[in-house]
Amino acid sequence: MKKIFKLSGIVALALALAGPVFTACDNNDFDTEQFVGGVNLNSFGPSPVARGGELRFIGSGMNQITKVVIPGCDDITDIQKVSNEEIRVTVPQTAEPGKVQLYYANGVIETKTPLTYSEPISIEEISPLKVKPGDKLTIKGEYLNLIKEVSFAFLADSVNVYEKDFIAHDRKTIELNVPAEAVSGIIIISDAKAMPNTIKSEQEVEIVLPSVEKTLDLTNAKGGDVVTITGSDLDLVRSLEMPDGSEVEFTYADGKITFTLPENATDGAVVAVTASGARVALANIGMVVPTELKATPADGIRAGNEITVSGLNMDQVVSVSFPNVEEAVEPAEVTATAVKVVFPEMAQSGNAVLNLKSGKTVEIELATAKPEVTGFESSVVAAAGQVKLFGHDLDLIKAVQFAGTDAAEVESNSASELTLDVPATAQSGALTLHMANGESVTTPELTVNAPECAFITEEPTGELTAYGLFVAGIQNADKLTGVKVNGNDVSFIVNDGKVMITLPGSCGKGTVITLVSSNGEISYTYDVTPATHQERVLLSESITLGNWTDPRVYITHAQLDGVPENANLVFYIEPSNDTQLQLNDANWSPRTILEPAAGATKIEYTLTAEDLAFFSTTAEGSSNAIIIQGKNCTINKIAIEWEISLETTIWTGSWDSGNWNGNQDLAWGGYDWASVKAGQVLRLYLSQTDASDSWFCVSLRHGDSWGNIGGSIPDQYDTPASPLEVVLDQATVDDLAGNGGLVITGANFTLTKVTIE
Repeated sequence: MKKIFKLSGIVALALALAGPVFTACDNNDFDTEQFVGGVNLNSFGPSPVARGGELRFIGSGMNQITKVVIPGCDDITDIQKVSNEEIRVTVPQTAEPGKVQLYYANGVIETKTPLTYSEPISIEEISPLKVKPGDKLTIKGEYLNLIKEVSFAFLADSVNVYEKDFIAHDRKTIELNVPAEAVSGIIIISDAKAMPNTIKSEQEVEIVLPSVEKTLDLTNAKGGDVVTITGSDLDLVRSLEMPDGSEVEFTYADGKITFTLPENATDGAVVAVTASGARVALANIGMVVPTELKATPADGIRAGNEITVSGLNMDQVVSVSFPNVEEAVEPAEVTATAVKVVFPEMAQSGNAVLNLKSGKTVEIELATAKPEVTGFESSVVAAAGQVKLFGHDLDLIKAVQFAGTDAAEVESNSASELTLDVPATAQSGALTLHMANGESVTTPELTVNAPECAFITEEPTGELTAYGLFVAGIQNADKLTGVKVNGNDVSFIVNDGKVMITLPGSCGKGTVITLVSSNGEISYTYDVTPATHQERVLLSESITLGNWTDPRVYITHAQLDGVPENANLVFYIEPSNDTQLQLNDANWSPRTILEPAAGATKIEYTLTAEDLAFFSTTAEGSSNAIIIQGKNCTINKIAIEWEISLETTIWTGSWDSGNWNGNQDLAWGGYDWASVKAGQVLRLYLSQTDASDSWFCVSLRHGDSWGNIGGSIPDQYDTPASPLEVVLDQATVDDLAGNGGLVITGANFTLTKVTIE
């Protein structure tokens, strides 16, 4: 705590003087009872007091006092209000003995006892008025023999010199050494009593600080430079601070300070700090930066190329930042004149940034090599045909986008030529060539005519479903020789300029339909809603089992290929009594016996993962997986049936929400929300992070400013079950597609999976 004088006796004095030391005029607006919030004087002092000294009043409501009247003086309104309980005034030189009055709104308090005066302690002269810490200061005046303490101005903690440390002390003189912590300002002398007499000097004492004739200019400084500062009184420096606030070691000798610039020194002032906490700027640093930069090569740069950047002061470089690369690259070699660094794979053209030890940066422009098409083998091609490109750096192409189509990845191994399949939907115009680093260039325009083989001119309408009918308009139907779905031949009909096929039950998202013509083929990709119920027929003829003898039914490994666990093996039978069906593996090891109820026409057996493993046993020379025998049973059909889940995982991992953190993996391009349809179900698989907490919540937001989603989505879901299921309506889908996708936030839960169905 900052303090000037010790006042440990004030409380005791206040209690001692807590008797009737005042009178008060009647005032209904103020409660003057002791310590109950009114205006009340409990004590005052010192008395006797020195003229020119400080007089204190202690009580309650002291902050309401507006003037103090001492006999022989003008009204005193310059009142120091220390707190609600204490005020102080300076006693004028004209003051006379008598009772003191304290005025407040609508009232006055008068001391019970008169104020008296001590011998006039005074300060007549201070010398020297400019003094260095540690040097002698002389105070001359009257009755200084009564003084026990001298206080100097300070910045941090109080700076006091006590009588025991005075060099000389008598009625007329005090001599003392100036403390190192003192700063310029007035001094205060005190008799250090419980209610002390304190006398403030009229003149200020200037405390000498370290100084330099001119702040040292350290332009183009480098880490490791040895700096010498010459000035006055530098022996007063206790610490030396760099511009970033860190301290640096230094030496002092022969009036000079010497130190070494740290390697990470930054621009700014070097500051000397004294024992008093005073701060003086001694030097200004301007850290050196590399100049006369030149890059080799500066353009035509490929990933993996080593670039040499030469110039002056290159040894200040610690790393290089490239456009489109998040992490800075550490140089392979650094000298005073050159830096060698490998060009990253994803770096783009632009200004590379040289990061320096000082935190400064400088830039140099670099340009990547880019594919350039100088011509086509033919500038007029047919859609669904091919086109050959000629040029240079074509091996940098990772994807090509024809006019009217989406970009498609390509594999380019030649720098001088590239042959591409022209999409069936391509239009005339320039091609856009995409590089791996995200840069792209365009080619001269290419004229694209309609395909010469059969191609779709009118897309199918409505939702495409497995087992449903696919109908599309085509041209060049006379060239059509076949249709494939996901690589498998299917039957087709061409009628009135339309091709019609029945989509297989195995169709789903990304189904590829290929029109095969006598002069080429074209493939199209469609999202087909799959059939959730799958059936694989294993037996479609009637067999009456012998009485545990032939005939028997044999199911092969090929027939079980791809069957998922928990699929049902279904037997369609004729009603009978005491029917038994035994399932054995290929070595006749029994797995189970099925006994349907009398009159049953169907019996099912669920194939667990353990069952499928059991039936995977292969007898030598046999392709059988299951051997079925029994009695009293005619089997008309055997099938395996299962359901396909349409639930698609769009995010998986382990993410803690913490206290309203945000998972943005499905925002800002993380998922194509425009492909979602109203009615689909979003599921969040989650668990409570802190099981001891009785509450957690999930909030779904869109990416734009994490705002609330439109439609039926509430602001938050409190302690939901897992999975949290959200049916997406059209307003919600439109909001997610148009406002930056999905942000998942909330508190106290761990997310492990997000799906959509």
